Amino acid sequence: MMTSKDQVNITRAHLADAICRATGLSRTDASDFVELFLDLISETLLREESVMFSGFGKFQVVKRAARKGRNVKLGVDVMIEPRLAIIFKPAPGLVSRLNEASDRAEKRTIAAA
Repeated sequence: MMTSKDQVNITRAHLADAICRATGLSRTDASDFVELFLDLISETLLREESVMFSGFGKFQVVKRAARKGRNVKLGVDVMIEPRLAIIFKPAPGLVSRLNEASDRAEKRTIAAA
């Protein structure tokens, strides 16, 4: 199981560096590519359309209905307005790979003990 110290955040800079190394593009071109890619995804989601990457997963806009919530600090019920949210559904292949990697890590931990 991962703890917060094991967590790695991938930034735009990390993506640009990886693209630069893998393709030989200049750092500027790789950064421009990352920005264009993220803009395309954002614009598609803003039109409330889905973005699907085969073998990876699907980003989708869903409508959340209004609902009753609770402000625990004040102890009062509040209405939460309806809103749009973005969800991610991983592709089955990605889930399988994740679980296989987790199983291998667990076996290594057990063998080391």
